[in-house]
Amino acid sequence: MKGKVRNAVSLALFVLLLGALGAVVYLYREDMASLFALKWQEAALLLALSLAGCLFNCLYHRLLLEACGVKLRLVDWVGVVFVTNAVAYVLPMRADLMVSAAYYKRVKGLAYTKSASLAAGNVVFGTAFALMEMLLSLLLSGIFKGLWPLALWVFCAVCSVGLGVFVYLALRFSHGQSRLIRRFGLVRGVAEGFCELMENRRLLLRLLLCTVGSHAVHLVLYMQCFASMGLTVAPYEALLSNSISRLSTIVAVVPGNVGIREAVMGAAMSLLGSPFLNGFAVSLLQRVSVMVAYAVGGLGFAYPVWRKWKNGRADA
Repeated sequence: MKGKVRNAVSLALFVLLLGALGAVVYLYREDMASLFALKWQEAALLLALSLAGCLFNCLYHRLLLEACGVKLRLVDWVGVVFVTNAVAYVLPMRADLMVSAAYYKRVKGLAYTKSASLAAGNVVFGTAFALMEMLLSLLLSGIFKGLWPLALWVFCAVCSVGLGVFVYLALRFSHGQSRLIRRFGLVRGVAEGFCELMENRRLLLRLLLCTVGSHAVHLVLYMQCFASMGLTVAPYEALLSNSISRLSTIVAVVPGNVGIREAVMGAAMSLLGSPFLNGFAVSLLQRVSVMVAYAVGGLGFAYPVWRKWKNGRADA
């Protein structure tokens, strides 16, 4: 019953936010005209960068799954990631993680809790990396532009403290000492995955290198989004956009967090002295670019993934 209510609320919010997103685009259609007037060279570059970012995501999942001893074919680590991320734009509450975990359990015999907890535990490292990006961007903004937005500094500090407390409790949990962690199922799964990853230093190093590559590609993607809108920004300003984008997708209240990320990005850019609409439009352009990349890849791999799902372990 609770699950149905949660899904109904998520769907209602999704419709509301999607409508609000459409209303903003319509009301400011003249200001956002450059969104719909991209040159084909710019569109091709945005798509190529988005695909590169998607492939880094695929590689990230491959590293995690190989650490579990799973033998993978191309459809298992590229196809599934493209399909599930395409699905993430229509399913709430990071249901894409559940879909991929169900696939690996059925096709590869990987325990559902194993793959789900590793993926969830990985969120801790992704959050830490995004917060470090945000801190660096805020420092550089203060040094070079003289802007020290209090709201963003407070947000960064609160998130960092919260993450630090979670890591402390998770490490205590690994020794059976934290009752608070054990009490909540979702938090327990994240803590278990995080602790397991902490014990595999070789895997951590490979994941870190993959994360650096992924964030570098997305940084260039954001800079190109700004350029395509006719806006010139410093790399550290694009870095802030990238970090906020990552942080705003950790908990997907509605499918793809549509409207939420755009609003947060607009607010953040306005605190740095840029118009709200600039951040909103750039975030929307980046979303569309990545969404198209996942949609194209998802459609291309939909049948192979479905066939392996249908055949189960017989085709593994």
